Amino acid sequence: MKVKARFLLLLAVLSLFGVFAVASPVLAGGNAQQTRFVSPYLVANTSFLNIRSGPGIQYTVVLTVVGGTELPVLGVANDRTWYQVSTVIGPGWVNVQYTLPRGDFTNVPLVSVDSFAQPAVGLPQGGQPNVGTVGFGTGTVTGAVADDAIAVGGFTNQREFGVSVTVAHPLRGAPSSTSSSPQNINPDLSVIYTILEAANAEGFTWFRVSIPGIGNYWVEGPKTQLRPYACQLSAVRLSSDTTPGIGPDGSGTLNGNVVVRAGTEAYLLDARNGQYKLEFFDGSVGWVPETAAAVRDRSQVRVEYCTTGRPSTIPGGVAVGGQTPGAVTGGTGGVPRPRLTTPHVVVNTGFLNIRSGPGAQYTILATVAGGTELPVIGVYSDEVWYLVEGRFGRGWVNIDFVLFRGDGSTLPIIRDATGFISAPVAVVSTSLVLYAAPNVSLGTVGSVTGPLDLPIVARSADGLWVQVRTSIGFGWLLVDQVLLQGDLSLVPIVNG
Repeated sequence: MKVKARFLLLLAVLSLFGVFAVASPVLAGGNAQQTRFVSPYLVANTSFLNIRSGPGIQYTVVLTVVGGTELPVLGVANDRTWYQVSTVIGPGWVNVQYTLPRGDFTNVPLVSVDSFAQPAVGLPQGGQPNVGTVGFGTGTVTGAVADDAIAVGGFTNQREFGVSVTVAHPLRGAPSSTSSSPQNINPDLSVIYTILEAANAEGFTWFRVSIPGIGNYWVEGPKTQLRPYACQLSAVRLSSDTTPGIGPDGSGTLNGNVVVRAGTEAYLLDARNGQYKLEFFDGSVGWVPETAAAVRDRSQVRVEYCTTGRPSTIPGGVAVGGQTPGAVTGGTGGVPRPRLTTPHVVVNTGFLNIRSGPGAQYTILATVAGGTELPVIGVYSDEVWYLVEGRFGRGWVNIDFVLFRGDGSTLPIIRDATGFISAPVAVVSTSLVLYAAPNVSLGTVGSVTGPLDLPIVARSADGLWVQVRTSIGFGWLLVDQVLLQGDLSLVPIVNG
């Protein structure tokens, strides 16, 4: 219900540009059910999270909270990376990349960093974040500690939008038709301008854009088209009206009940079975037939944003029709919902195996050290295994041994993953007695001392024992004393 309500609210902005062919019931009907407001808070998404005295790693740590702690939001810094939160000892600051945002961030006020005194401590030599080692049970993670990370700038989520001018009109020095104008701006779909700011005036949205060689001026929203920058990802343009729906992998937030008009542009996230997975300006995701869209030719579009890396942040103060769309926030002092980085995981154990399939029974492709960051490109349907990328190619990691970072709302759900089944082994971590038969009263062969992996050659009918091959011969081990890995279905069962 939340996703649907959010999408309907965002239609207010998109309707200004003639994108959707259906009207939002929230905007059209005054009696539509109102969305329930949920106070914004952040959930600590790391084993331990530092709360700092100011919005940056150069400020002192005033408190450390454990993972899962809920922190009510009080304000946000201009970089939209550091959020002021309420704690048991008073206000403090956290880096949003190490949390999960929850609730409605529409009216979170901006807090000026200039209001803070000089920090008590500075960055280490060279301006790098503090590095240390934090212990987690039996393993350690070496790397940046908790919120000690440099604020992300530029390509925050790789899926930002600029505007192209579609109707000639005067540039303005302010968001007003009576403001002075240096010259007219002509229609040109070969140029996507960087959005610096937005405002609501005279009944519609204005964008302040960066125009190379001229300067920063305001253009009228209804006379422009929102278009993906597509600096690192590809963009597509719809060639016909279509109704995006759920894809072949089960992902998507649109279910075919909204018409998107020809000419609309969106980010291309995936392609399979003759369909494209697209993300639109409002953050909604849907699949369309490949025949209904064409990939945009990069060489035909000039995008200053991709060269300068300037973020298209939209400071608050934009309300459309009394509603509050997500990318253009409403209310005085409002700010957009936190934008998280591209989905990735941080290895949260001393060493982690990357497997060829989503399960411990699959072969190991590589082993990476604690603290390694791996981009996430999918999640298995059991929500336990992530598909990641690295020098090893593509492989799977268990969610229990990593820390997730970024926005995973658009990750595809993979239901038909395959891999190479590894030979079944018994993992021995301590010194164990090796028995001559699956019975403690029938004598011993010797002992084995871990860590080592022993091939399994047989198992008992009651499932309590496995027979293994060792350097001193064959013997039996109790199942509850070892860790079984691999596919046991083909291992013969021995009675007695």
